[in-house]
Amino acid sequence: MSDADRLRWRTSLTELETTATDVSAGDVPELAGRLEALKVRLVLQLQAPAAPAAAKEDEDRLLDAQQTAALLGVKVSWIYDHSAEFSPVRLPGRLLRFSESKLRRWMRRTA
Repeated sequence: MSDADRLRWRTSLTELETTATDVSAGDVPELAGRLEALKVRLVLQLQAPAAPAAAKEDEDRLLDAQQTAALLGVKVSWIYDHSAEFSPVRLPGRLLRFSESKLRRWMRRTA
């Protein structure tokens, strides 16, 4: 990671910390959920063995219901109705996130 990248994420984190003090009570669950998702991604990044740069296409990411619906070409309500089929990650605030790699495997099986 370059010095410019380190400065960029540290600046962004500082801005987020400042903004979080002014967040409304109604937005707290969403913010907490998104921060928890980020935390999970960072922990998974630490636990994953270092992969060569060519393996980027195999990386997994967590998608929200809207992104999942767009990937599968269905309505968001369908995603919630069938969420158990995709083993979602449950985050605080009743937020669900879906593994993109699991979704793509499901698409290959059902095609």
